[in-house]
Amino acid sequence: MKQVSDVMNTDLITIEANLTFDNILKIMTEKGVGKLPVIDNGQLVGVVTRDDILVRQETAPLPPVVAFWDLLITLPQNKEFKKKLKKLSGYTANDIMSTDYLVVKESDDLAVVITQIVEQKYNYAIVVEEDSIEGIITKTDLINKCFN
Repeated sequence: MKQVSDVMNTDLITIEANLTFDNILKIMTEKGVGKLPVIDNGQLVGVVTRDDILVRQETAPLPPVVAFWDLLITLPQNKEFKKKLKKLSGYTANDIMSTDYLVVKESDDLAVVITQIVEQKYNYAIVVEEDSIEGIITKTDLINKCFN
């Protein structure tokens, strides 16, 4: 029986809840990541994803970028999107993070976790042990590590 620990990615970047939007974008761009767990006082409080940035309710229009699993496909430029995206500069991770995410343990049965990810329509799961973030599992991780 495979466990979460067999496929999780432990090379994880976390951010503080007060990190600015511009710095979040910089980290995502430079590190090539689309999900950043948010920490406040040492505790996981949320996750900032590309979707949180691109589809900020009532702030940004439908994005000129399509997220396909963990790949980012840029569509033609959209001036209105750029203008509204610039307004997000005053936001912090706490303002834009998702608080609805799947938390699993390293010892969890991988088949059960895959079922949860698919049935509950999550794109990832955060691996937590005793209030400490140990890693993340994305759909890309699952494909790469389970079928290669």
